[in-house]
Amino acid sequence: MNPYEVLEIAAGASPDEIKAAYHGMAKKWHPDRYTGAAKSEAEQRFRLLAEAYNMLKETPAREPIPAATSVPTASSASPQIQLDHSTETKSGTNKTAEEWFRDAKAAADAKAPERALGLIQYAIRLDSEHAEFHALHARLLETTKGDKRTLVRALETTLRLNPKDVDSTILLAETFQALGMHARASRLWNVVHNLAPTHPIFSPVKITKKGKNSEKPSLGEQWTALVANAKETIDRLLKRG
Repeated sequence: MNPYEVLEIAAGASPDEIKAAYHGMAKKWHPDRYTGAAKSEAEQRFRLLAEAYNMLKETPAREPIPAATSVPTASSASPQIQLDHSTETKSGTNKTAEEWFRDAKAAADAKAPERALGLIQYAIRLDSEHAEFHALHARLLETTKGDKRTLVRALETTLRLNPKDVDSTILLAETFQALGMHARASRLWNVVHNLAPTHPIFSPVKITKKGKNSEKPSLGEQWTALVANAKETIDRLLKRG
């Protein structure tokens, strides 16, 4: 793979040119913009862009890299891309899923969420049975304001692989709550409370209003009140019956 061809830039481009090209094309080929078969092709292109960017960042001299395979250019309007991965191992990109995960985590820590998203998606394609891969994917989707359905799937997969992941359970509960799916959110808050009853999220939030201190109910307290109100309503209905 020739990373310059993938990013559609001249060999020996400057770091700023490489970064600009990557961000522009990553936005264009982000999988959330596609559906069906086109989405699968976009995911491959998005992953390839992340690989290319990663390769050039790790090439200190920015020396031209010999072409290894051809990649469609922007002029090929259709997203139905035919990618040749047969030469990837020759270009030094035969990394393990764990190595792609570490690269994704490093990119996330470096405040480069879009690049991290491409890297973690490739790690998941190589190995989809690691809870931490899906957990990072979910956090990056939340950071980049990605598709909510994709976020929910990432979180549900995380919890299938690691039911005791408190942070992912909280994020899924908050997501369901934001989507108006209160029954599901309530069940998850119950799970969170059972897993970590002393979690800071269940502590009241102190706020200041007109010079006076007051407390806003925590999410846990709001959840408890919601459950209590529901039970009270059911009791009243049963008594009437």
